[in-house]
Amino acid sequence: MGFVPKNKRVVKIKHVKLSDATTDEQQHKKNTTSLSNITSEVIAITSKEDTSLYIYDLRNGNLIATFNNSNNDSNGFCTIGSEYFATSQAGKAMINIYNWKKDQPIYKTPIQEKSGPICCSSDGNYLVMGSASGMVYLWEVSTGTLLRMWEAHYNKISCITFTKDDFYIITAGDDGIINCWSFEQCLDREVSLLRARNSFSDHSLGITSIYCSYGGCNARLFSVSLDRTCKIWDLITGRCINSIIFPTYLTSVCLDSTETTCYVGGGDGIIYQTDLIQLNPQSIQLLNNNNNNNKNNNKNNNNNSLAAQSFTNENEIGNKRKTFNGHTKAITSISLSMDGSLLVSGSMDGNCNIWDTFSRQIVRSISNTIKGSISSLTVLMNPIDSLNFNVNGTSSENKKSSDPIAPFEKYSSNNIERTSVPIKLKQIDDQHSEKTKITVSNLQSRIENTIFSNEEIKTNANLEIIELNKTIQDFEKEVLQFKKQIQNLQETNNTLRVTNDQLSKQFVLYKKQQEQEQQQKKKPAKKQIQEIEKPVSQETTSTNKKQKTKK
Repeated sequence: MGFVPKNKRVVKIKHVKLSDATTDEQQHKKNTTSLSNITSEVIAITSKEDTSLYIYDLRNGNLIATFNNSNNDSNGFCTIGSEYFATSQAGKAMINIYNWKKDQPIYKTPIQEKSGPICCSSDGNYLVMGSASGMVYLWEVSTGTLLRMWEAHYNKISCITFTKDDFYIITAGDDGIINCWSFEQCLDREVSLLRARNSFSDHSLGITSIYCSYGGCNARLFSVSLDRTCKIWDLITGRCINSIIFPTYLTSVCLDSTETTCYVGGGDGIIYQTDLIQLNPQSIQLLNNNNNNNKNNNKNNNNNSLAAQSFTNENEIGNKRKTFNGHTKAITSISLSMDGSLLVSGSMDGNCNIWDTFSRQIVRSISNTIKGSISSLTVLMNPIDSLNFNVNGTSSENKKSSDPIAPFEKYSSNNIERTSVPIKLKQIDDQHSEKTKITVSNLQSRIENTIFSNEEIKTNANLEIIELNKTIQDFEKEVLQFKKQIQNLQETNNTLRVTNDQLSKQFVLYKKQQEQEQQQKKKPAKKQIQEIEKPVSQETTSTNKKQKTKK
């Protein structure tokens, strides 16, 4: 070791490979980002007038990221898995797809008509969109294939969502109708005409928001409408379980994680809280008692409540009302944190308020960076990695995109066969579980198997085509035979018509002959009667003369 002075500590230097150091640094990044993602929630805020999408921290209100070229209407934002999200552009026939690591859209996909509300399945494989014409479009995310489009409503579709188990696609529109569509039938190409499994039509005006609870097909569906009602539906029976009337038209609805408390946003800028456990089997009416001093207003309110009660059989519980007051204009969207302690609301006044659900007081308000009214907001776990977030929109590590996502088709293609399998290439900083690791050899073998299976399918298809051609020829021969038989029948029919006409003419002549014979028989009888009557008349005249002479 050499000479070492006294009172000096020996430091041993360990030589570390550069690759080990980089892997340790990357592992540290993974741990820090994973911890931040687990512990933090964010708010995604969109506006119809603003061209940016803002991501704020839910707890401290700091601006985390901004995504450009995104101005969407209500229900026009949805996440695709954990790494992507999509926005429907307001007033445009376009859907933008983003990666959480880039502030610019990776795809701008044009569609057939102006975009509307969108929603993605829980596994991130399918995306649906409702349009202003009442049509629903279904795409496969990995290939961008337009799988199906069908007419679901008569008017504009305002809401669309999947059930938590992706069993139903639920649509609601301005026609006041809610339709439940079987997702399995939507994917089945053999089903040409789709029919709704259930249809709910108790709302008298357009529906503005829906919320599907947990439980799969046994879940409860909550819907709010412009008719001032919030209705609770059973998806299996299609029955309206409960109906709640509010003092104003409603725009949004959400539930806490335990599904015991319902929050409803109103057009008067007030959020109404309802405890579902305390609901009676009958419907419940919440009355607005703000104008207690004005007697005329109270009379009008009482008359309206009596009319609603006689029509829907609701009970009045105006004293048990819980409200959140803080907005000056109509509520547009509300969302809850994971633990249910914070309620986030957006309004037409351009403010985003964060409320404490226990005290119903505003904890924080966000209103500086947002331009115009808030169209929609969503609370979700933090998907943004601040270390890898790219402002320029291009990745420094890989400029070539390896995203397992493709631009959406504008029109449906009739190609059913798949020639390629979409696979995401694993990067160094990607987080994958050990169960989902697939080796390259397995992938190659699967691809080869798919190629061979495709060839077998083609040969089988060719044989089926030959058999179908034979059957078509047989059917054509039978059709020719039927045509000949029809011609023969027509000829016989014509001959029968001619004979019928001849017989009818002969019958008419026969009748005339009979009438003439009867007339000839009647003439001699008349002559005999006249001969008998002549001498009788002469005798009567002679007797009359004799009587006159005697007189």
